[in-house]
Amino acid sequence: MKKFLTVTAVLLVVLGVLVAVADRAGAHFAEREIATRVSARMQDQGITSTPPEVEIQGFPFLTQVAAGRYTQIDITMRDLKGGTLPLPLLNVAAHDVEAELSQLMDGTARPVAARVDGDATVSYASLVEASGLAGITLTSAGPNDVRVSGKVPLIGEVTGTAEVTVVDGSHVRLRVTSLKGAAGSISQTILNTYKDRLAVTLTLPKLPFNLELTDVQTESTGLVVSFTAKDVELA
Repeated sequence: MKKFLTVTAVLLVVLGVLVAVADRAGAHFAEREIATRVSARMQDQGITSTPPEVEIQGFPFLTQVAAGRYTQIDITMRDLKGGTLPLPLLNVAAHDVEAELSQLMDGTARPVAARVDGDATVSYASLVEASGLAGITLTSAGPNDVRVSGKVPLIGEVTGTAEVTVVDGSHVRLRVTSLKGAAGSISQTILNTYKDRLAVTLTLPKLPFNLELTDVQTESTGLVVSFTAKDVELA
């Protein structure tokens, strides 16, 4: 009996290992197929020529395969083209994705996500460059505000604040709300006139999956832009 139990335990361990290996192998296959199809679509639309990185979340994977529904698929895209505000890295999470294994295997799958969320971080240096605010440095000053400092031509040293907002679900607007010069350097009237000109609306690159810009937040690392879309065909 003891020998039987030992053999049974060994067989169960081996079976568990084989199932785990098969689970991961299946996940890698699905990730590769989805990445290939998403990449082809993004290139056709002129969004990016860099292949996306795809990772299927959740374990065990095989139960998701059997149901033809994946809880979450993460897609990382780099160097999105176009627009005046570059997005070097876009992280996308596709939720409740439907994709039949047989269609993935024969290359006909068109995975559909119930919801897609995305976010990207734009450095303040990139924001300054895109805005054309020469000599200015931006740093976080609150959820939607940035601190302005630097040296402006013909005016000199300045400090102030600016707000960052979403416009029309596809643009980011940067507007200076307060501006001060060094003591005795220049009149506040001139500064206010200059401040009123410091408003710029920036266009994002062409976005995948019909993503709509929903929010902007100023973090210490940069401007974090968030997106969402519903009922999205991934490839």
